[in-house]
Amino acid sequence: MRRGDDALATISLVSRLCADRVQPLKASEFWKLSARLGTGPSCLLGMSADDLETVHDFIGDFAQRIGGLMGRATALAFELERLEQSGIRTLTPFDQHYPTRWPERLGPKAPPLLYAAGAIELLDIAGLGVVGSRDVSPTGAEVAVEAAKCAVVRKVPLVSGGARGVDQLAMNAALDSGGAVVGVLVDSLSRKLRNADVRAAIHDGRAVMCAPYSPDASFSAGNAMGRNKLIYAQSAITFVVASDKDKGGTWSGATEALDNQFGRVAVWRGLGEGPGNAGLERRGAVPVTEIERLELLLDDDEFDPNIHAPSLASPMEQGTLFGAALS
Repeated sequence: MRRGDDALATISLVSRLCADRVQPLKASEFWKLSARLGTGPSCLLGMSADDLETVHDFIGDFAQRIGGLMGRATALAFELERLEQSGIRTLTPFDQHYPTRWPERLGPKAPPLLYAAGAIELLDIAGLGVVGSRDVSPTGAEVAVEAAKCAVVRKVPLVSGGARGVDQLAMNAALDSGGAVVGVLVDSLSRKLRNADVRAAIHDGRAVMCAPYSPDASFSAGNAMGRNKLIYAQSAITFVVASDKDKGGTWSGATEALDNQFGRVAVWRGLGEGPGNAGLERRGAVPVTEIERLELLLDDDEFDPNIHAPSLASPMEQGTLFGAALS
């Protein structure tokens, strides 16, 4: 895979593939830096810390940090080649098929680096998100399956997180019905790719598995919270089948999406719903009492991410990036 300089520079700035003492940029730091530069980060390639201070007015320790990150190119090249050989691509905002709706909807919370395997062109399509409790009831499980079939009928990818319960039920149902899936994972992408069913779906061009974390990363609650918003941003609408009330990943992800307008949220109101579903409706989720309603919602494009998206960086935020606070 041939990469442009901006993509290579982005990977150098944010990747955690190399074990070294230089702290990679967080997403918010990367977007602030991009806003300050006014162009892609390739202009930083080959610059020493002294050059960065002189040309870009970077201050002391921050100039040393950026210089150290940009000097990792050779070590990262070996890691990227290893991933490519295992079927894992690295996508940045400067690469084709990086999900453009993520920065549009999430602003500086969008990950500047994504690891993906499979039919990455599916990331260009707004899908139907289906999420919910791991311990969903049998009736709720049926709702998840029917929702997945709705995505197949509308010829859009089913988007979910791949976790036990609603996620897996919906993704399996979509694949069994001849549809396509986008799995936005929180734990090891490498381990997921060892699953025979996943490999078969990828081979057929009907699945892409992706994660904003290193491919060998293990599960953590913090990563799960960071991942949840990506499902909402990737979807034309995200359907919550069953949620706990005031707790749990499903509730947190849905309320975060509603509060920050990361994407449209619908919630099941019928047999099999969770104790938190009514609360999500009160907070603004669209109630769904029959699955056919999802098809109408998928056709409704009233949500305009360009209206609601947060700014990548205000002038004040841009200024703080280069001060001692971030050194």
